[in-house]
Amino acid sequence: MRVVATVVSVTLIVLTPSAASAQPARPTVGVAFGGGSARGIAHIGVIQWFEEHHIPIDLAAGTSMGGLIGGAFATGMSASELRALINGTNWDLMFGSSSFPFKNLRRKEDAREYPSRLEFGLKKGFAPPTALNDGQQVDLLLARVTAPYYALERFDDLPTPFRVVAVDLVRGEKVVLDSGPLASALRATMSLPGIFPPVQRDALVLVDGGVLDNIPADVVKSLGASKVIAIDVGLPPKSTVDYSIFGVMGQTLDAMMRTSTRAALASADLTIAVDMQGFGSLDWRRADELIARGYEAAEKHRDELLTLQVSDTEWAAWLANRAQRRRTALPPPSFITTAGFAKNDAAFVERELAKHLDHPLDVRVLETDLTAFSGLDRYQSIDWRMTTEGGRTGLLVQAREKIYAPPFLMLGLIVENTTSANFRAQLAARYLAFDTLGSGSELRIDGVVGTDPSVAAALYKPIGATRFFARGIAGASRRTFNFISDDAIVAEYNESRIGVEGDLGFNLSRVSELSGGLYGGHVSDTVQAGDPGLPELGGAETIARLRWVLDQQDSEVIPSRGLRLIATLAQTIASPDAAGAARTNKDLTQAELSLSSFHPISTRYRWFAVFAGGTSFNDQPLPTRQFTVGYPFVLDAYAVGERRGDHYAVLTLGAMRRIGRLPDFLGGPIFVGAWLENGSVFNTHQNADFNSQVGVGIVTETAVGPVFLGTSAGFDGGWRVRFGVGRIFR
Repeated sequence: MRVVATVVSVTLIVLTPSAASAQPARPTVGVAFGGGSARGIAHIGVIQWFEEHHIPIDLAAGTSMGGLIGGAFATGMSASELRALINGTNWDLMFGSSSFPFKNLRRKEDAREYPSRLEFGLKKGFAPPTALNDGQQVDLLLARVTAPYYALERFDDLPTPFRVVAVDLVRGEKVVLDSGPLASALRATMSLPGIFPPVQRDALVLVDGGVLDNIPADVVKSLGASKVIAIDVGLPPKSTVDYSIFGVMGQTLDAMMRTSTRAALASADLTIAVDMQGFGSLDWRRADELIARGYEAAEKHRDELLTLQVSDTEWAAWLANRAQRRRTALPPPSFITTAGFAKNDAAFVERELAKHLDHPLDVRVLETDLTAFSGLDRYQSIDWRMTTEGGRTGLLVQAREKIYAPPFLMLGLIVENTTSANFRAQLAARYLAFDTLGSGSELRIDGVVGTDPSVAAALYKPIGATRFFARGIAGASRRTFNFISDDAIVAEYNESRIGVEGDLGFNLSRVSELSGGLYGGHVSDTVQAGDPGLPELGGAETIARLRWVLDQQDSEVIPSRGLRLIATLAQTIASPDAAGAARTNKDLTQAELSLSSFHPISTRYRWFAVFAGGTSFNDQPLPTRQFTVGYPFVLDAYAVGERRGDHYAVLTLGAMRRIGRLPDFLGGPIFVGAWLENGSVFNTHQNADFNSQVGVGIVTETAVGPVFLGTSAGFDGGWRVRFGVGRIFR
């Protein structure tokens, strides 16, 4: 990598050897593509106007989103190809959504239990994440655009010579990138602080260049352009001052950027200022409108720009020269090499990607595979590029480790109403470390304070290179069982447990496992308040369990598709008896199944089905081991604890409609929905009184977890309003 410090002769940069002897008399046109987040999409409209009016762009430089558009253009893409690239991008996935669809089962469990998007690291002391987005999808987009240029030595060798502007945090100065991997250069200039993590190249730590040179007309001038055109997609300065803390901070940064921009624009012969009124930095989904604004801005400078128009013959020659310099083919990779992965992960990646060897590379399939690897959650991002070694061409897959983690610290706040006047509140935390007991092992330590406090530790260990694993668990908990009548708690019964469990399991797939084990511990049941009509008891308890979990869903809140299934079979071998009680947990056999399936109707609508059911066979457990309803989509017009039984079965059908979304990076979609439930919780089949209920609600994904507000009513007259924050859906 070299930082441009001197003016480079245009005859060395612009002209190919075959064109050098022609010495064209026309001016050399250079374009500076300015930064502006989503507003930078408007650059495509300007490029389209130039193409339609036969105005060549011989040199270019870009900052931030201008770097992406300008860089993609420099690789040989036309305006129509750029439009297709932008319109074909899933912006929800790129910026606004979590990586939940790509997580493995254990990471999905983490996300469901701790749905906050804020994760913290403990690698070098407590530290928040470096950015709101890991940049994984941006990396894949840039790798796809730049892949054919894996052997590129200098950006001068692109169809349009190009420069990328970034800022080095180490030296605190502007950096102009002219060589090295093109994808990482574009990624660096898009690393808006707080939004995307910085990019490390050699000894540099690079972020968005917009603060020091948002419209790099000076860089284009230094390349030797005789006619410099700057494209400004920024917002005009505000005429008033926002005196709030964030308002002052934002306007101070804007003032700094405007000062540097004015200095850079002194090198421009013409500035095309696109009218960005009505557009924000996060309007990624309004691409066609933004492109139209760019086209209109160029049209306003029609007379000035047409002085740069070339003849049809010259235009055809210019296009032919770009096409000749453009690279589109990728050779079949003959080997795979990895960098930055843990030992077990590296072996897994190489094994899973072997299918891509020795035949034409399917980039889309490769991206799907790499995104699945990103679901490991221990790496900042995983990208790819072609590489050469010993005369052979192969595939380099590189993981970037998170600077602040692992270990991770996950925090969760859970608040929900149990009755109209009573709330359940918990503050939960999970410590997650990798490779504690060899490569591939995982250690979880959980703590919960507030309602139903608990502490637990679980150690997961793969068995060799197989899909088998062993898991050890130890924990202590105290749980309160509420007895509710007429929307009021009339009695409370406490159950305290302390024990250990050992499991053996098999990973059926990335998102499914089968496990079985034995739990042994001590249980103590006591009356806390009121008269629940239950005995107080204490003693040893032993339970054998078999469990199958499958999670194919693409969201922990409101999926668009996928099946989730949890099936459990438990046999209580030993449990304390209560003198004179007809019911007992001793020799108790229970089975439970819960599943939910979501299906898309359109981009906004989806329908879903939820089934939950369980049986105690012919046994009669104590109420602490009976089944309860009252959870979302499980007869939720009842309060939890209002209905209990030895058996239960509930079927729910519903639909959700997306009505909006929170700003990117801060949250996700907002849904409204309605559902119909039918089911019963009962002790014998003779008293199985099936009830029908209807519910409506609104739910949104936020940075701290889902927020839910809904109401349900039973056809038998029951009614409940439910509010919740955090881990709401089970």
